[in-house]
Amino acid sequence: MPDINELQFVRMVVPDLFEYIPRYLIERVEDRSWSVDRLYKFGPMFVSSPLNHFWLLKETGNAIKGVLFTVIDVLSEKLNVIIFSVDEEYQAVGNLEIVLDFLRQFIKNFNKTKDVEIKLKEKINWVTAQPGTFDEVGGQQPKTILVEV
Repeated sequence: MPDINELQFVRMVVPDLFEYIPRYLIERVEDRSWSVDRLYKFGPMFVSSPLNHFWLLKETGNAIKGVLFTVIDVLSEKLNVIIFSVDEEYQAVGNLEIVLDFLRQFIKNFNKTKDVEIKLKEKINWVTAQPGTFDEVGGQQPKTILVEV
């Protein structure tokens, strides 16, 4: 079975390349509150923002096997994970820790940047319909929750 450690995280910076993200990776996101078509419509605009980060998880031959979409929340000074999806062949126990390690390193590198006005906190917010998945990596329910009315 392939290992997620074999994949390279590559930040997407060219908006026109958004359409190359395999649709099935986005469709795999469970209980999302948005449509896949809307994401593909506005995705290139998201890529253009310095607060949004789309990482492609690519194999050596450049095949896209995963996607990670984060947003820097300048008000809370936290990184919010909106999408994390990998091809079924790369799903395994421990992947969450690998992605969290990657994101923690991103936060450290971001905070070393001299020309940014904020420093990100170490805590990462993760949009999920399955919060229990995060128990084994120290996930906690925040004091505030999203309420639909």
